[in-house]
Amino acid sequence: MKLSHMGRLVTLMTTVTLALTGCGGAGTTVPQGATTQSRTHQASGKAWMLPEVKGEALIYAVGGCGGTCVLSYPKGKLVGELTGAYGDAGCSDSEGNVFISESTEVVEFAHGGTTPVATYGTPYTPPVGCSVDTESGNLAVVNQGSVAVFPPGSQNPISYNTLLDGHFCGYDNAGNLFVSGYDGANSGLSELAKGTGSFEKLTLDQSVGAPGQVQWDGQYLTYESDNAAQTTISRLSISGSSAEVIGQTRLKKVGRWLEQSWIYKDSVIAPYSNRGAHGNILGIWKYPGGSSIKVVTKFGDYDRKTFSFTGATLSIAP
Repeated sequence: MKLSHMGRLVTLMTTVTLALTGCGGAGTTVPQGATTQSRTHQASGKAWMLPEVKGEALIYAVGGCGGTCVLSYPKGKLVGELTGAYGDAGCSDSEGNVFISESTEVVEFAHGGTTPVATYGTPYTPPVGCSVDTESGNLAVVNQGSVAVFPPGSQNPISYNTLLDGHFCGYDNAGNLFVSGYDGANSGLSELAKGTGSFEKLTLDQSVGAPGQVQWDGQYLTYESDNAAQTTISRLSISGSSAEVIGQTRLKKVGRWLEQSWIYKDSVIAPYSNRGAHGNILGIWKYPGGSSIKVVTKFGDYDRKTFSFTGATLSIAP
């Protein structure tokens, strides 16, 4: 059971007890000279981005490259890095803004930018999963047993008790907010219905594994299981206080831990590990089929053995 993504801490016990809809974007073509430029920037230890790729879709893989690796999509070539942006998870909005949960706050970057445009301090630390409502623009951040919801442009969140040991959150297309987490020793899911002031626990009709990313895939709410025994993404139908599993996607080639994933149209992106507890591989799979499309093991001149990926998000150029 993976209890925390911060620092990739894993406790071995004898008893082992998703939301945004993306908008169109083209794959990135890495320009000539990219390798030489990336080596120069890596040597400097500063945040950088190849200017030629700022109009393209970009993968932000949190927990590598001195902070966050920025990769072309769908080729997975290193095109930038955000130094110091080393946290527990990431999310993006429909404008291409990227939000990274760090140790005490959430940091926002514009698409392709290297300097933060805003920071959001959470009432409790550390912040973990986040999500942006496509309609209201609200930013929701999970921290401990609560969720902090920031209205657009505000640094003063409204906090809600999630009724769970919350890990990740996601909005559906109607503005309802869902949180995955532990309910005692069991995995759980709770909902803050749009227009209400409190969360309600939902009843799951079957096991969905350890709590991971929660996201709207365009048709269903999804719930990622991130442990070795069940690296799946469950598609859920929500009715009242019940959540029914109507299908599950098992991601191929994941040997151990699956980190926070990101669904975009007919693909899913996520870091994972095949050995040990630290994610240092990035995968792209067909969704909802689960077959492997791309396995990224090269990140410029970096030694991926030093990485501890915690999640990924896809930013679409505005």
